[in-house]
Amino acid sequence: MDFKKIAVGGSAANPPHIGHLSLIEALIHCRLFDMVIWVPSGTRPDKRFGIEPDHRVAMTELTFPSILRVRSGTTLVIKYDDIYKNDTPTINRLETLQKQYPHSDITWYTGSDSVRPQKKYGQRCEIEAVWDRGEELFQKWNFLILPRRGYKQPHNLPANFKILNVKLPDTASSTIRKMIQKNQPFEHLLTAEVAEYIKRFDLYQGVKKHE
Repeated sequence: MDFKKIAVGGSAANPPHIGHLSLIEALIHCRLFDMVIWVPSGTRPDKRFGIEPDHRVAMTELTFPSILRVRSGTTLVIKYDDIYKNDTPTINRLETLQKQYPHSDITWYTGSDSVRPQKKYGQRCEIEAVWDRGEELFQKWNFLILPRRGYKQPHNLPANFKILNVKLPDTASSTIRKMIQKNQPFEHLLTAEVAEYIKRFDLYQGVKKHE
């Protein structure tokens, strides 16, 4: 199949929640892309998952039902190639996809926190300062920026950056894990299937610190 426009991004999926589901639905319904790829991340120096990768795979499958993967003419693909190993740098994944789909326009989607200028980086953003080959990424590849609560609308971005104005649920996997550890209600932030899975396997209890 010929995919003219591809969007790709990722998350730790630890656990995947309604915010992730809303994000993917927004990318599908905006009709800007023929294919949307979501990549649960692999091991990184700043990511300590605290659960087995198999659990993250299972919860991801429960979050994104099969009907969502063929909706509105947009194909949803979930790639698990990183989840059992070290994480692939963004630019390497983009280059691999470009070789696989040489005639496609490929865009990386990420939150607005990634493009916020920071004093500690000399007013550069996280993409430029921290990501592998960040300056090359920032200048040469397409990005779609999604809003995150607490961060201002990005401005003065290069032409290869676009903003998708959608309202997404304000939640985070780290918040959910803390709620579980404190025995607080958390089910409303997940699909019913994922909430039940976490209870069945007693996930995140006793895990004091992980990303």
